[in-house]
Amino acid sequence: MPSSAESPRPHVPAEAVTAIAALAENAVAEHRTSGVTWAIIGGHAHDQAILAHGAAGHRELVDGRPAPGSSPMDRATVSRIASMTKSFTAATILALRDEGRLSLDDPISAHVPEAAGAFELADDDREPTLRRLLTMDAGLITDNPWGDRQEAMTREEFAAVLRGGLGHVHRPGGRFEYSNTGYALLGRVIDEVTGSDYAAEIRRRFLDPLGLTATGWSSGEIDTGRLATGHRLADRTDATRFEAVPLDSPGVYGAMAGLFSSVDDVATWVRFLAAADAEGSASRGAGPLATASRREMQQLHRHQALAPLPAGQDGVSPGFDRVRGYGFGLVIEHFPDLGEVISHSGGYPGYGSFMVWHRDSGVGVVALANSKYAPATPLSMQALRILQREAPELLARRAPEAAPRTLEAASAALDWLRTGQDALADAWFADNMDLDVPRAERRRRLEKALAVTGLDASALEALRVEDAQVLSRARMRWTMPARSGAGSAGSASGGGAAAGGAGAAGGATSAAGAATAPSALQVELLMDPRREGLVQSLDTIAR
Repeated sequence: MPSSAESPRPHVPAEAVTAIAALAENAVAEHRTSGVTWAIIGGHAHDQAILAHGAAGHRELVDGRPAPGSSPMDRATVSRIASMTKSFTAATILALRDEGRLSLDDPISAHVPEAAGAFELADDDREPTLRRLLTMDAGLITDNPWGDRQEAMTREEFAAVLRGGLGHVHRPGGRFEYSNTGYALLGRVIDEVTGSDYAAEIRRRFLDPLGLTATGWSSGEIDTGRLATGHRLADRTDATRFEAVPLDSPGVYGAMAGLFSSVDDVATWVRFLAAADAEGSASRGAGPLATASRREMQQLHRHQALAPLPAGQDGVSPGFDRVRGYGFGLVIEHFPDLGEVISHSGGYPGYGSFMVWHRDSGVGVVALANSKYAPATPLSMQALRILQREAPELLARRAPEAAPRTLEAASAALDWLRTGQDALADAWFADNMDLDVPRAERRRRLEKALAVTGLDASALEALRVEDAQVLSRARMRWTMPARSGAGSAGSASGGGAAAGGAGAAGGATSAAGAATAPSALQVELLMDPRREGLVQSLDTIAR
């Protein structure tokens, strides 16, 4: 990590903190939650886990007023994180996989014998594997209301449920369908493989090594003096709608939603997971789970279909506002404005929670609230967008870097464009290049592209390797503006050319179908797939 002297660390401006605090305060004032505590999580460029924090509301309400002895919500408040627990269960399964104690492609009954015969399967179906359960595509029925009330279920009671059989909504591997029961089954896998129980194993592997001292499974493991009481929403609209909900006791279903935690502990967990994508992650200590396994958790393994955006006046939907899917105990989304973010929400009787972080920067948000259906998710996503607006450097997207071999090839390719020397082509062109487009024709296409854009060969002298747009480790692009007034003659005669790939056209096309003058000359290079690769395409295109 660079020192502050080398690279100033982006910070959260006061305006952003004020705006985010107002979101939380409004949620309480409008009786959408009884209380909430939130924090901005430091990213890859930060030493500190929390960059800013705040809270609103109280830990417990009675008849719409703070309960006697109750404290306001604050940074130290402990709340239930509900389904955010799934990330801990998934991490433990991966740790056992890394140790060779199970395979993600094992059928569930290989570790939980009572699950044999529990699934409704067609003759050509296979029993769901651990991987299917991790990624929410085992075909089980979405069970949020029912599953939320099963936390205390014993192993014996769960075995009876399995013997009675589980319903399904689709065949295993068919599509995404959120399932708490699937993660209860994964908790039982941890029990059976370790000879212990999932709660003790998660504590031993992650809570204790990471110093998550405010995190636990029951009132006996946490400081109840810091605990926020959960509230249900009654059929009223003022503060009296919040009615206290009694706590349940840990059982089989706790593996899907049983943890209590604080914003500080969640921030530590988020930073541990997010660090797998940080620059230089390979040289950092792996901690209690391998870096590659943490990255595996944060990959989109099962796409989650979303409803299209509302149709416009023409009756056609403009598409989708994001791509969304499930990893291993985590949700992965790609937004046009934010880029890729990783998250998980939590909803439980009396509580709502959300953790989210930006993959490239590692900066995140956590919100823990003490009422059911609390707006923890929209509050956190709005906070992330406030950060993007007020401090865009905080959520800066990581630019790809070209491989050293690509940079070397780029220098040679630019020299060939300028000189046409066969020795350069002999040394750097892959064997497909001359077969695809003979060198003489490649030169003619280059000359046409230059002419259409009003440029001449001298323009190529201005191209430098370091000025390219890096598209990937193996792909680079240079763009030169066309000369003013260029292109009309060439366009009229079908001008515009590519020195390389097929089908490049010169200039854009208007709504009426007439060709317009190109605005730029683009040079794009792509290496072949070998480690000591050569140039497999070198296109010069008038656009």
